[in-house]
Amino acid sequence: MDKELLIRLQIEKSHRVLTDANDMVIQERWEIAANRFYYACFHILQALFISRGISTKTHDGVLTHLGQDFIMQGLLEKKYGRFYARMIQLRQKADYNSIAEVSPSEVLELASQANEFVEQVKSLI
Repeated sequence: MDKELLIRLQIEKSHRVLTDANDMVIQERWEIAANRFYYACFHILQALFISRGISTKTHDGVLTHLGQDFIMQGLLEKKYGRFYARMIQLRQKADYNSIAEVSPSEVLELASQANEFVEQVKSLI
């Protein structure tokens, strides 16, 4: 498949999922919102990685490449690495932890940051 098409599809998916996340906040469906915010960020990073010829096999690999290839190189601020690491933890809590619930404050704190993250990463593509 054409590289430019793959990038465009990942960007479009990121935006669709971000819209879904924001809708879940309105509905107060916090676990689903957390999952969707994470995947909006994940897909925009996939678009960036495809544009730069970077391949990852795991979610932790995405975090590693974000740090090594973009934050340590000064292309993105350190706060975005910390944010993405928190998003990974929140998504895992939302998806796999049946004991501890995702709180509205956790999701709301990260919601605006997720929107900002998607735009910042997109600006590098």
